[in-house]
Amino acid sequence: MKRGIPLNQSKWVIEPGCVVLVTGGTMAKANAMTISWQTPINTADPCLVLLVMGHTRYTYELIKQNNELVINVPGEELLEQTHLLGTVSGRQVDKMKKAGLTLAPAKLVQPPWIAECAGHLECQIVETFTVKTHDLLVCEVVHAAAEEAFFDGAWIPERFHTLHYMQKTQYGVLTRRLDAAP
Repeated sequence: MKRGIPLNQSKWVIEPGCVVLVTGGTMAKANAMTISWQTPINTADPCLVLLVMGHTRYTYELIKQNNELVINVPGEELLEQTHLLGTVSGRQVDKMKKAGLTLAPAKLVQPPWIAECAGHLECQIVETFTVKTHDLLVCEVVHAAAEEAFFDGAWIPERFHTLHYMQKTQYGVLTRRLDAAP
């Protein structure tokens, strides 16, 4: 038997999404934040990714300065750092230093990569839609890279465990790939 769920908890029916760390700014002044509200919106070239970004986020202030960002994909080994980047504001704290993460220059955009992450999508924002307290950012991927041992056109979950936000301090991991019958 199914039971009703309070509407303010309804998003958990379709979560968990893959958690990413989004960097904004430049190598000289960068910040990162944790996001699970992201999705690819096409498979064409160029690839477009949709991010949902709160208006008040410090990282978003940095992103708006050059309309570029990097989507970094952390694995299970970065659980504590990922959670920290999502719970502390970069206005008061150097989050990267506190998390012990390394910034590395991106190939085509100004915001840096997080070196410890297994994958990176360098993006330019091509459209923004405002929805109350958040903006929907349509991001065009201009460069992508992933650790070869973990990625064969998709993440290899037996080798690399993407993080999936559940709620509060809870995360899950993807551990195996399933094939449907042709």
